[in-house]
Amino acid sequence: MAKSRLRQIVRQFPENGMKLLLENPANVRDLLRIATGELAGLIDFDGMQRIQTTFVARDYRHVESDVVLSAPRKSGKGARSRRNLLIYILIEHQSAPDPLMPLRMLDYSLQVFKHQVRERSSGKKSPARVRLDPVLPVVFYTGTRRWDSVGKLADLIESVGPFERFTPVLQPVFLNLPATDPELLESEGGFFGQVLRLVQQRRSRPAEFRQLLNRVTEHLESLRDDERTRWLELLSYLLALVYYERDETEQSGLQDRIEESVKADRDLREIDAMGRTYAQALMEEGEKKGEKKGEMKGEKKGELRATKRHLARLLELRFGPLPEDVTKTVNSTRDLAQLETWLDRIVTAESLSDVGISTEAPAAPR
Repeated sequence: MAKSRLRQIVRQFPENGMKLLLENPANVRDLLRIATGELAGLIDFDGMQRIQTTFVARDYRHVESDVVLSAPRKSGKGARSRRNLLIYILIEHQSAPDPLMPLRMLDYSLQVFKHQVRERSSGKKSPARVRLDPVLPVVFYTGTRRWDSVGKLADLIESVGPFERFTPVLQPVFLNLPATDPELLESEGGFFGQVLRLVQQRRSRPAEFRQLLNRVTEHLESLRDDERTRWLELLSYLLALVYYERDETEQSGLQDRIEESVKADRDLREIDAMGRTYAQALMEEGEKKGEKKGEMKGEKKGELRATKRHLARLLELRFGPLPEDVTKTVNSTRDLAQLETWLDRIVTAESLSDVGISTEAPAAPR
């Protein structure tokens, strides 16, 4: 088990924690059994591979993430065929539904098809001979508000009338976690469904949450020997969920319960250290944001210093020791809004350069 994998799950929660879990074929299988029923039986999950790309625009990466997967399709007799399927999962973790989702999902799906064209028309093959694999689009909503359906593109067009038949139609698989029957999660969702059950109840009362956490961790223990990597990833996600969603007064007891599952395991210390490091980073950022909302007019210099410290600390936690020019830029920046923009980008950035800290001309308002 690569420790960096566990570290990613904890530090990138909630924006990318679920995405990292869905890079595991077994979790994708469980998700699709919940969302599509019979369609999951047409897919060979053992041959599934992740495509290293994203189609989510940078402006949306703080509220959603995506996973692109390729898997062989099963033949009529259940054996693996030579034909593939591309699965596109868009994970919506914003709290409210997005009315523009029909348009955006159509755009993402078209990008997946265009990606195939680029890949297959390179080299000697003529574009005229290109044949594409089908795309299964999935919208996975983990927010808290009611969202009955993704809707249609025609719903966004004013007085579409007779022109509706000329409007593109896409019907993605839609899994609305808050509205999903808990019994379905547990009966069809396997081990991943158990974790989703806890995500679904992440705002429940303390006693109810703890009782459910006990059930889930006990159920996951059967993975320890056969699917150790998956077991550790799911436990790491639960640890991050506890730190992010539950009150600080509950966290110690809930963490103890998770630790009971791995108390004799060699990765206990690593999992615990990652959870505490991430929790500390969250608390420091929360304190900084809380200060911003208060009456701080006479303490702007102090706020700038504190924000710079938080920014530097989170950058080092995420990307390791900072280059000297980056440190110099952060320390010389006097624009609080710019510092906060860099802070907001840290969680979803895949590299230090994605944070966008220019080392040429530090921002300094007049």
